[in-house]
Amino acid sequence: MVEIPINIIDRHSAGKEDICPKNCSKEAELKEEKLENGGDVKPPASAVEPESPVAAAPADKENKNPEATAAVSGEQPAAGNPAPESEPESEIEELKKEISKLQKENREMQEQVLRVRAEADNFRKRMQKEKDDFARFAREGFIRDLLPVKDNLERALAHAEEDPGSIVDGVRLTLEQFDAILKNMGVEPIESLGKPFDPSLHEAMAQVESDECKPNTVVNELQKGYTLHGRLLRPAMVAVAKAKNQEN
Repeated sequence: MVEIPINIIDRHSAGKEDICPKNCSKEAELKEEKLENGGDVKPPASAVEPESPVAAAPADKENKNPEATAAVSGEQPAAGNPAPESEPESEIEELKKEISKLQKENREMQEQVLRVRAEADNFRKRMQKEKDDFARFAREGFIRDLLPVKDNLERALAHAEEDPGSIVDGVRLTLEQFDAILKNMGVEPIESLGKPFDPSLHEAMAQVESDECKPNTVVNELQKGYTLHGRLLRPAMVAVAKAKNQEN
């Protein structure tokens, strides 16, 4: 039997320890414990797999991001809680509807304004035309009433050559007819003879000395005056009396 030197054995064992990692020594220890305990060996605590961070989270903590939890667990969000992205879309749709409504109302108002302007312009033109027609034909009735007077004057002149004395009666009748027409239109003559002089109705053309009439009394009417519905149409031209010893 060959004897091996001790230093060679030590060198050999030292080389193995240098070559084998620490795991080899742990495996050897496990094998020895297995042999001693009859084959039942518990794995070391380091060999146990760590628990999942999701499972290790406490159940009583408040879930601040339900969507993230649903994404991790694979569950879909509840139907009653729509995603926040749908709210801005609904607001945009409502704003679009409101804008279209306001645009429609604006168009309707513009059309109404145009119609009102057109109606006002037509009314102005119609009133101007009626005004012009009234000014043009306002004397139509008066002229129609004067036509018979002209006819009577023509008849009187036509019979003047046959009967010169009849012209006076014809002119008198024509004058009466003319006065009736003026009266129907509201024209009244101003009675001046024997009346006190009134500057608002009379226009003094001369002064006459008279003992029979009081001073400033109308003694002669040179031209008749007329009023239209009580308003002076033409003043009467008159001569006014004065005392004999009164200077002009």
